[in-house]
Amino acid sequence: MSYFKIDRIIEIEVLVVGGGGAAARAALSAAQAGADVRMAIKAKWLGSGSTATAFSELLAIAAAIGHADERDHPEIHYEDTLDAGRGFIDPELVWTLASEVPDRIQDLIDIGLNFDKVEDGKLVQGMSDFATYPRTCRVNGVTARHILVALAKQIKNHNVPIDENTTVFKLITDKNNKISGALAINKDTEEMILYKTPSVILACGGAHHIYKYAVGTSDMVGNGYAMANELGVPLINMEFIQIGPGAIQPSITLLSGPVWKARPILTNNKGEDILEKHVPQHVDIDDVYNHKVFPFTISTAAYYLDTSIQKELESNPTPNGGVWCTMRPGSESIVDQKMPKTKGVLKSKGIDVFKDKFEVALVAQCMNGGALIESPDGTTNVSGLFIAGETAGGVRGPDRPGGNSLAEGQVFGHRTGSAAAAYSQKTTSNESLEQETLAALNNLNSWIENSKGKKDLVEAVESVKETMYKNCLVIRNEERLDTALKHVNELERSLEAGEYQINMQNISAAIDLKHMLVTSKAIILSAKTRTESRSCHYREDYPNKDDANWIKSIYVTQKDGEMQVNTRQWLSKRVSERSESKL
Repeated sequence: MSYFKIDRIIEIEVLVVGGGGAAARAALSAAQAGADVRMAIKAKWLGSGSTATAFSELLAIAAAIGHADERDHPEIHYEDTLDAGRGFIDPELVWTLASEVPDRIQDLIDIGLNFDKVEDGKLVQGMSDFATYPRTCRVNGVTARHILVALAKQIKNHNVPIDENTTVFKLITDKNNKISGALAINKDTEEMILYKTPSVILACGGAHHIYKYAVGTSDMVGNGYAMANELGVPLINMEFIQIGPGAIQPSITLLSGPVWKARPILTNNKGEDILEKHVPQHVDIDDVYNHKVFPFTISTAAYYLDTSIQKELESNPTPNGGVWCTMRPGSESIVDQKMPKTKGVLKSKGIDVFKDKFEVALVAQCMNGGALIESPDGTTNVSGLFIAGETAGGVRGPDRPGGNSLAEGQVFGHRTGSAAAAYSQKTTSNESLEQETLAALNNLNSWIENSKGKKDLVEAVESVKETMYKNCLVIRNEERLDTALKHVNELERSLEAGEYQINMQNISAAIDLKHMLVTSKAIILSAKTRTESRSCHYREDYPNKDDANWIKSIYVTQKDGEMQVNTRQWLSKRVSERSESKL
C-alpha cells in the first residue's frame, strides 16, 4: 500500500492556523513585526468560517469609545463583561479586551474600514446585551466580513502566503514541550506538508458543526480544541454554547433578538401553536417574545421559546426537523422596522416572510469555551503555542456580551501575532524535528494500515451531529448526557479498533471525526459535571442556579489518553489605570 511521507517542507517563523478575523489580524500583526509568517486555512480564504459568513441584525464590534455616550469608558466595558462571567473568566484578559479594543478600532479605520458614522463624523454605536452604554460599532450591516476583507488587503500587501484547503492536524513538540512544527494535508493535492516553525497560532474558530444545525461552514468541527488538548492545554467552559433559533432552509439564517419583536407564530407539523402549547398559564407569552434575544438563556421568560422548539423537534417536527414560522397578519411595519436585514436575506434565499411559512430550528452559533490561554498574549502551557479568537478559552463564560466576539478577534489576534513574532525570532530550531515528525507519520500510517473495517466515516460524522443535537442542545439532563457520552465513547473505540475504512483519500475526514469526538466529549463531560442551570446551560434535572457551589469554571485535560475534569475559580482584579480612547 501507499504510505504518507513528507511531500513538502515549509520553513517559517510563524504559522497561523485559520482564516477568520482573529487569524487575519494575527497574521498581519506578525508580518508587521517583521516575522516570516504563513497562513494555513482548512477551506477557502474569505469563503469559510464564522467571520466570512456571519450575519445578524445586531452584528457589530464592541468598543468603549464614548461616541454615542461620553460616559462610556473601558472600565465600564470591563465591568459589564465581568458581570456577564464573573468567576468564570480571567479578569486580566477581560481588561486587555476592554482597554485595547479602541486602539484596534483605530487600526481598522487607518487601513480603510469605513464604519457607519453620524453627521458629526463620530461612529454610530448601538446597545447590546450586558452593555451599560451603547458601544457596538458596525459597517453597513455586515461588519464581520468588512473587517476580514480590510485585513485581507493588508495581508496581501505584506505578501503573506496563504495555503487554502490545508488541514493542519498535528502539532509537533520537542522533549521540552516546545513547538517545533506542524503537519498538514492539502486536500487538493493530497500532499503531506511539514511546517517547520517555532511558533503556531491556533485561530481556527469553534466547533458548532458538531451539531446538526450550525452557522459558519461545515469545516468548523473543533480541530483547534483537539490539537491543543492533545498537548495538555485545558479546555475550559466548554458546556457554555450559544444556541438559538434560525431558519434552516434552504440554508441557515439566524433569527436574532429584533426578529421576535414582530411576534412571529411558531407551529408544529400538526399546526399547533407551540408557545400556547408549552408556555405555562402563569407566564405571559408577550413576555416570552419581548425578552427573546439570541442566544438561549434561562435568565428570562424567553427560555420557553427555545425549549418549546426543542420539544417539538422531538415530537411533531417539520420535514427537515424544525417548526413552522409565519409572520402575523398586519406585522409588515414592525418587520420592516425591526428586521429589515433578516427579511432581505431570507428573500434572497427565496422566502417571502409575508407570504411564506419557513422552517425554524435551533442552531449552534458560538463556543463560549475554548483552549485555555494563560496571558493576554495568547500564550499557553506549551512554549511557542499561541491561541486567539473562538479557539481561545478564558475570556468568555456563561454569557458573552454582544460585540465582544469581533472585539476579541482583533485584540487577541493582534497580541498573539506580535508575541509569536517576537518568540520566533529568539528561538533556535529543533534539531530532533525529523525524528519527531517520523514518529507522527508512523502513527498516522499505522492508523490507516489497521483501519480496514466496513463502517462508514460519513455516517459516523452525521451520527455525532445527531447525537449532540438531540442530547446536548438546550435541554440537558443526566440521561441525555449519558446517552451522548456512551455514543461518543463507542465511536472512539471503533475508530481506534480499525472498524472504519480509512485510506489516504479520506484521512482528512477520519481526522475530523477524531477531533469532533474529543471536542464533543469535553462538552458532554463539562455539562454532566455542572449540576445546575445557568445562562445557556440548562439542566432540567437541576433547574436552579447554584451560586454557592458553581461560580467556577470546569475544565478538562488529557492524561494517558483519558479526559479528566477539574474546576477553577477566577478572582476579580481591580483596574488601576484608565485607557483613554484615541478616537
